[in-house]
Amino acid sequence: MRVLHVISDIKASAGGVTSAVIGLATAQRRAGLEVTILSTWVGELDQPNVDALQAAGIRVRAVGPATGRFTRHPDLRRITDEAVAEADIVHIAALWEEIQHQAAIAARRRKVPYIISPHGMLDPWSLARNRWIKRLYLIWRLRKDLNRAAALHFTCEVERDLTAPLRLSPPAIVEPNGLDLAEFNDLPPAGTFRSRHPSLGDRPIVLFLSRIDPKKGLDLLIPAFAAGPKEAMLVIAGPDLAGYRAAVEAMVEKHGLNDRVIFTGMLRGRDRVEAMTAATIFALPSYQENFGIVVAESLAAGVPVVISDQVNIHAEISRAGVGGVVPAQIEPLAAELRRWLEDGSMRAQAAARCRGFVWEHYDWVKIAERWIGHYERAVIGQGSGPLSPLYSGGRGLG
Repeated sequence: MRVLHVISDIKASAGGVTSAVIGLATAQRRAGLEVTILSTWVGELDQPNVDALQAAGIRVRAVGPATGRFTRHPDLRRITDEAVAEADIVHIAALWEEIQHQAAIAARRRKVPYIISPHGMLDPWSLARNRWIKRLYLIWRLRKDLNRAAALHFTCEVERDLTAPLRLSPPAIVEPNGLDLAEFNDLPPAGTFRSRHPSLGDRPIVLFLSRIDPKKGLDLLIPAFAAGPKEAMLVIAGPDLAGYRAAVEAMVEKHGLNDRVIFTGMLRGRDRVEAMTAATIFALPSYQENFGIVVAESLAAGVPVVISDQVNIHAEISRAGVGGVVPAQIEPLAAELRRWLEDGSMRAQAAARCRGFVWEHYDWVKIAERWIGHYERAVIGQGSGPLSPLYSGGRGLG
């Protein structure tokens, strides 16, 4: 089967959507599918990422430099149509750029089934950002693109249910994002990361590993951390793509934490895993997080997590007993951080469950195999009526 993934950017720093698409595409290629990624790019093409994908046997068609509000390029329509013509199924990631719309148009014109993964962009929190522009865009063309899809893919039941008020007609596929678990089979010693940052010593570490962005709840985490045990350290690891770091540093100074907070910048590959294995707990108090792949990564490293109830996999975390879940508020977060930092027995019991939970639910190998079934049903069902009885998690949204 020939699968075409469509995404607006494949830069390594572009965030969770890019990571999810690359992870799924790589796993699908290993499962025997013929996989192409079609992407626009802005500014500068991430050639190392392209080279890595091609080395994995994935064809990459990159269109750019794209410009403007919708990330357009003069050749985009033609190249998208060519790519769709060569596919058996089109899998579109995200919503708001020109490439997703052109892929949906080309797929309908050529009668190729397509699946759309909103990646949390239809959640009420997300739709409230630039509200009127998004409402107009939905009316203008997005609702049609969504309703003509063979299915809509959601990474968890919470995402599916948050989207239900839009009353979209396609059936739902509920399928999580995953991890390449080979990266976590042989964990580095906990002291590796600490040795590079001597100020950490053997003190407890709260790790925040994500983009430095207002959405991620650092305005909650910093005062909550300040109210906790004074011996703990906070490591903030992630890129500053929105220019928000200066505001975060001002919060750190305001709360008298200059000697207890370390900024590492973006960590990649093994460096990222080393930071996780050094951590006492991982914290992500986001105001909205569709999946939070870094949450699953921390669990794969054996580290319990403290997250907000706006991270959409919070129910799974609570049921598995591998972390704490709190409202996106300072006081509950402070109390939960203190509880996990001070109760070593609770941490040890949760840590013992973390890796087994991830291996059971978030293995890209298993997820890619299930996607083969989803795609086959979409291809067979093209033009033959409702598909919802065939899909996992799949009641319709209408």
